[in-house]
Amino acid sequence: MSNEQILDISVVIVYIIGITILGIWVGLRKSKNPESYFLGGRSFGWMLVGFSIFATNIGMGFFVAWTGKAARSGFATLNPELLGGVMLTISAIVFIPLYLRSRLFTIPQFLELRFNRTAKTLFGGIFVCQSILGSPIGMYTAALGVLGLFGWDLSPTNVVLCGIIIACTVGLYAIFGGLTSVVVTDMVQVFIMLAGGILVAGVGLWKVGGIGELYTQLPDHFELLRPHSDAEFPWSAVMTGQMLHSAFFAFCSIAVLQRALGAKDAYNAKCGMLFGAYLKLFGIVLFVIPGLVGVILYKDIPNQDMLYTTMVRDFLPAGLSGLVLAGMIAAMMSSQDSGINAMSAVVAMDIYPLFRKNASNAEAIWVGKGFAALNIIWGIAAAPLFLTMNNALFDLGMTVAGFMVIPSGVCFLFGRFSNRANSYGAVTTLILGLLIGLYYVLAKNFPAAGVPIPDAVRSMHFYHVFPLVFLLLTAVFFGVSYLTPPPAPEKLEVIRPMVQEIETGPRRPLLRSFNFWWILYLAIVVGLYVFI
Repeated sequence: MSNEQILDISVVIVYIIGITILGIWVGLRKSKNPESYFLGGRSFGWMLVGFSIFATNIGMGFFVAWTGKAARSGFATLNPELLGGVMLTISAIVFIPLYLRSRLFTIPQFLELRFNRTAKTLFGGIFVCQSILGSPIGMYTAALGVLGLFGWDLSPTNVVLCGIIIACTVGLYAIFGGLTSVVVTDMVQVFIMLAGGILVAGVGLWKVGGIGELYTQLPDHFELLRPHSDAEFPWSAVMTGQMLHSAFFAFCSIAVLQRALGAKDAYNAKCGMLFGAYLKLFGIVLFVIPGLVGVILYKDIPNQDMLYTTMVRDFLPAGLSGLVLAGMIAAMMSSQDSGINAMSAVVAMDIYPLFRKNASNAEAIWVGKGFAALNIIWGIAAAPLFLTMNNALFDLGMTVAGFMVIPSGVCFLFGRFSNRANSYGAVTTLILGLLIGLYYVLAKNFPAAGVPIPDAVRSMHFYHVFPLVFLLLTAVFFGVSYLTPPPAPEKLEVIRPMVQEIETGPRRPLLRSFNFWWILYLAIVVGLYVFI
């Protein structure tokens, strides 16, 4: 091992130890009851909310896989970030005030208030099952990234060791410190990620001669909306399935919206989500520009997913490159800790009370912590299986997760705006959506299973199938709702028209107004689509 590698590893180790100590120290002061443990005592300001929402959306794949995608598709890879940001702001306006007014502890509780406990349990239970399935996937991909960063062998022993390190860092502060630990460490990690990303992009632009040179050599990569025939980002898929996915993710993602529930008030929650949307624009620096630079400087690289780590090592001196590598590991940690906290909240507040109705708050918290700890242990033990499974389980987990956002999104969207939607329609939609998702995954990804599916559907882009399933589930949702009795009046209380809050003090100045910054954000997004 060279002196440069030792210095980089030392920087990473110091960072990991420091962020773990910070997370535990901060969180243990606010983890005595469910509200403080799962929601940070509802005390977060907009900046903490925004940083944490952004960090939750970022994984190591942001720097690895998405840089490789940008090398192939250019600015089109920014579409999920732009659409996701817009939908976050819409969710902030349409859903978050209702969630906060209802004093929700978890997002599934909205379905209980609007429909019934069965709908809440189905949504929460599916999320927990996805978390169990996703735990080894997360451990494996994190190990893949960490081992790849330092050029170490991808062996079962090393994968398990990486998992143990994750458990002793992210697991410790996320489980024992609660949401406060997650949110505070997320803010620190975002600063590290952005600093490293800006540094790599800046050096890369300097080496190729600036953004103008990129455009001169790669004009086709400066297109947000690519042709319908494009394999990865056809405009027809982006503006239909991708938009739906982004919308439903913003409306009902348990992991993402948990920190908005912890905001001190609706203003801070809304501004926090808007701030998170603004941070998503940094995707241009974090993966788009590095991907374009990589196309020019590393034409012969065999695996484009290695572009980012190659540039880090070639562009930066030892120590500084270790700090950027720490930022990549921070991205992995910030996505892991959010999932851990969200799952423990759902288990403690939504699932466990079904089996023990008179459980104390302390007992519920410990059950949530214990379940999260067991899930981490399971993830560590199962992660090495991916070395021999050719990513079949990975494809299954990712596709099921994608499809399950459709039925839950239908229930949240129309449950919010339709007074006629009832619990029969919601439960039927959730169950049917799960069955359709499983059927599609088996038919498309496992042809040997012999599950019939039209060739036209099998060959369609994933996001071209999304709107078809959405329309089918929408028809089922309203069909069942109108064929059964209307909801009881108390089930509509959660969506009653909001009473305009009366400002007791002076009006906020323009630069502190949510509407001003929201309109500016929309103008930026529209401008990007017009000019790129």
